[in-house]
Amino acid sequence: MRSHRNRLTRGAIAAAFILCTGTAFADILVVRSTGASAKQYPPGKRIAEGARIVLPANASLDVLDGRGTRTLRGPGSFVAGAVAPRSAAPAPVARRARIGAVRSAGISDLRPPSIWHVDIARSSSVCVAEPANVILWRADPVRAVNLTVSSAAAGPSKRIAWQPGASTLAWPADLAVANGAEYRLSWPGAAAPTIIRFRTLPTKPVGLEDLASFLVSNQCEAQLDMFIETVRLPDEGPPGG
Repeated sequence: MRSHRNRLTRGAIAAAFILCTGTAFADILVVRSTGASAKQYPPGKRIAEGARIVLPANASLDVLDGRGTRTLRGPGSFVAGAVAPRSAAPAPVARRARIGAVRSAGISDLRPPSIWHVDIARSSSVCVAEPANVILWRADPVRAVNLTVSSAAAGPSKRIAWQPGASTLAWPADLAVANGAEYRLSWPGAAAPTIIRFRTLPTKPVGLEDLASFLVSNQCEAQLDMFIETVRLPDEGPPGG
């Protein structure tokens, strides 16, 4: 039942962003890049629809248009925005639709239920749309945990009890969530404190492009990784020659 609810939640999130976006925008946005083409196509770069993209071997781009994300893998030549990218790769690259997907580890999901939940085990910048409604998440909800949240600027700290069986916990109301605020999260058994740096959205994103651009520019990497997978398009068939 719980996994079913999470699938619905993630599917609803993806659908909501797609509906807000409407028709596909003219430019294609690079949201992740690896290999020799990373300097040429850094995250945040816009590529005109219809432009030719040539990738060498072992290079890949995750690109976003108004419909969702897809991965281009080299070696190959691609047309930005094409429904079925064509590659010179000798074998088709398997891609899966992960809209609404939930990975299960038996006791809990391996990923937060949405990009707005803060994973306490991963140090990163965290982009927030609603500073008054920040929710913490942990992968293993079995045990009770005493979580200490302290300001990295030698400010106030708060110790809160995380009850057994609960995977989420509200951020302490008396610790400000503001742009640039940095906190340390620690608990018994943690190898090292988790460092969270908040980045607040100046305005609510109106679609996929706005949200992805904000995540990229503020280096909210954990959320960006989840965003890319949440709105990934289904495999549109094997690449051609």
